[in-house]
Amino acid sequence: MQDNNTIKQQDKKSFRAWQQLQEISLSLSKPDREQLLEKIVDASTELTDSDWSTFLLLNPTTSTLYFAPEARMVSNDRSEIAIEGSFAGWILRNSRPLILDAAALDHIEYIETRELGARPAKNLAGVPISNRGRIIGALVVGNMREGAGYNQQDVELLEFLASLAAMAIDNTRLLQQTDLIAEFMHELKTPLMALTAASELLARDLLGKKQLELIEMMQRETMRLSKMAQDFLDLSRLESGRAQIIREPVDLSEVIRDVVRLQEPQAAVRDISIKVLVEKDLPALMGDYDRLRQVFLNLTSNAIKYNVEHGQVTINVCLQNEEVTVEIADTGPGIAEENLPHLFDRFYRIPDSEGFTKGTGLGLSIAARIVQEHGGRIDLESVPGKGSTFRCHLPLQR
Repeated sequence: MQDNNTIKQQDKKSFRAWQQLQEISLSLSKPDREQLLEKIVDASTELTDSDWSTFLLLNPTTSTLYFAPEARMVSNDRSEIAIEGSFAGWILRNSRPLILDAAALDHIEYIETRELGARPAKNLAGVPISNRGRIIGALVVGNMREGAGYNQQDVELLEFLASLAAMAIDNTRLLQQTDLIAEFMHELKTPLMALTAASELLARDLLGKKQLELIEMMQRETMRLSKMAQDFLDLSRLESGRAQIIREPVDLSEVIRDVVRLQEPQAAVRDISIKVLVEKDLPALMGDYDRLRQVFLNLTSNAIKYNVEHGQVTINVCLQNEEVTVEIADTGPGIAEENLPHLFDRFYRIPDSEGFTKGTGLGLSIAARIVQEHGGRIDLESVPGKGSTFRCHLPLQR
């Protein structure tokens, strides 16, 4: 029979577990996903007596798993892992929990069992994370101690925590979509008001010679609305993971030639030259030709719009350490330091540029998203009075 001290310890542990689960459940209505997922990771580790816990979420565009930023194992440098050959991948493919002890792990090496600190994992347990009827990831715990295995009670606890994690992820997605729609509706007001006022003036037939100017303005605002709607749909699909990114060999020199051909008429209007430097024998990278062209069209178009008369745009493409760098530089007025942190924000336009050129404020957000979907990144260097340089770093292989 168990002594009173053992029973008290079990009661204390059960009460602590109840406290943690109640705290997490009450936090579901709050928009702070990072804090909530961190609480779930802490609870998973403590309540199953594990050495570590983590979320691996499915990237639907690349069919790989990535460690949620809020739950990434400190000792693991991987940002993404393959489904094949991973413990979490087995859970996703089979849509059910899995427990493995030291004996099983002696015969099967999963990615997650490799060195964590100084010792390999001895025991693993994991459950699928399901959202709206589809598996979106896995919650995995592990320990590196002999005899510290997992049981069905641990699995049931992890399943409950996984359901809370799924709700937290879904709530965050819904809040992001709501924010995006609210921003979009706010941006619609200006062109709609201009079109409404113009149509009323046309209806009164009091404009005389200014009628043509008004019609031209209406055409510009209509095109702006159309572009904004298309950009909004693009960004929404990219942020929700519904955008289809094709994986095929892409010749970047061909992409750049296509971009220059399309942008030369725009540059000629302001007598801006476009200089292209592409490294010889540049290898193809795996990516989406049309999406990459969309990125470089946007960056080149901006370099022309925000340039000075008779200026220059330089496009430089080179290979560095298994990644291609595409550099697009202009000789424009540059960007003030206080504006740099917001440049990739949705609907953000540099205040000084209002009236100089109009856009949707979504182009750079979309470009950054597309580059991220290719496993790359964009950085920016700008010197007021001298110009700006955007650099896209794209890995040859994902």
